[in-house]
Amino acid sequence: MKLFSERYNYTKVSDVIIRERITPEIQNAICSCFDRLPMMFQNNSYSYQEYIEFEKFLWIYFLNKRERDFSVGGRFIIVSTNFVEDPHNLWYTKLDLVELSVKYLYGLPNKKVFYAFVKELNFEFNRLNFAYRVVDKEIIEITAKEEMSAIESAMQNSTSNIRIHLNNALELYAQRPQGDYRNSIKESISAVEAYCREITQENTLGQALNSLNRKGVVLPTTLKSAFDKLYAYTNQPDTGIRHALMDDEGSYTPSSEEALFMLISCSAFINYLKSKVNNGRVERI
Repeated sequence: MKLFSERYNYTKVSDVIIRERITPEIQNAICSCFDRLPMMFQNNSYSYQEYIEFEKFLWIYFLNKRERDFSVGGRFIIVSTNFVEDPHNLWYTKLDLVELSVKYLYGLPNKKVFYAFVKELNFEFNRLNFAYRVVDKEIIEITAKEEMSAIESAMQNSTSNIRIHLNNALELYAQRPQGDYRNSIKESISAVEAYCREITQENTLGQALNSLNRKGVVLPTTLKSAFDKLYAYTNQPDTGIRHALMDDEGSYTPSSEEALFMLISCSAFINYLKSKVNNGRVERI
């Protein structure tokens, strides 16, 4: 017997947006950034010895080890990658080490190493859908648990048509090696359109939003206006989002951040509409 995920081709949000854990791929990416750090030092007028001083800093002030034990047999200990690769260390302590490293590099007279390292980290975090970024010397969460729950709730508690759109949006967002963000946005807004049309029997989302009030689903004016504008955004020729079979002729290419924002926003809006419908006992025609 096929299970739910097999019957509906359901992709788990937690498998796509990585939060409160570090996958082997993300761990490898972080270590690769540290592997490139000695060259970043040397490419920006620092000596290799100054890179060793960075590793010694982690040894003394992160691991709280004795300075004299930093070098064994004439060779210094590489703290950064050893700590990240150690399976006994918790995921958030690994991010603590990354954050302390970022702050150390920011304190160097030449900030070029800091900028290069942060750029590499954020590129990898974005590429691997890690729910964190380095912003202003600190690691912050950009995708909260509540946002992921909104997507999961919308996918689990909707009819198959809506669920398929949201699942497609998630899979396109996670596509490798490069996410199809334009089509992901299309699928997200299509999920909202499908739900609104299901309620109102109108042909487009714009018409459906205008008809919700007559069905007893009263939306605040500003909220309705916001989704009117989001729908208009997806229909602008320069974005290419809902035009010409989603070719790349649009002058603007959506980013991963926009695709994720649309997926979260559309999922939350569907959940909101469902609660309004249930509370108002709106009957579909």
